[in-house]
Amino acid sequence: MANYYKCSDGTKVTQTTIDRKRSQTYRELYEGEPHPMCAGCGIPAQGTAHLVPQKVCKSIGRAEYCWLPINMVPACHRCNGLLESYKSEEVKNLYCYERLLEVTEMIDPTRFKLMTE
Repeated sequence: MANYYKCSDGTKVTQTTIDRKRSQTYRELYEGEPHPMCAGCGIPAQGTAHLVPQKVCKSIGRAEYCWLPINMVPACHRCNGLLESYKSEEVKNLYCYERLLEVTEMIDPTRFKLMTE
């Protein structure tokens, strides 16, 4: 039996739907573009980071942010890890720190409060 995750509008989606929609977003973001640079440090990106982790989005009933571009940035492995460790002092040095704060406040005000205490 599939797990279902709530979206902000009350609809429910499966992990398969999240994966499909996220893949489509990646294609739309990167198709035909040169290799992106990491939004955190500027070196070549190795993937895409979610500013608010997908696990968090699913647990707070905002699963649509697993595939919405506003919650994604190109990132190297190091910066992706720092974005997940939002309480680290190092995260404040990332180029995208202000965006991290803005997006987190919009998606998960409780997490934002923890970040800014």
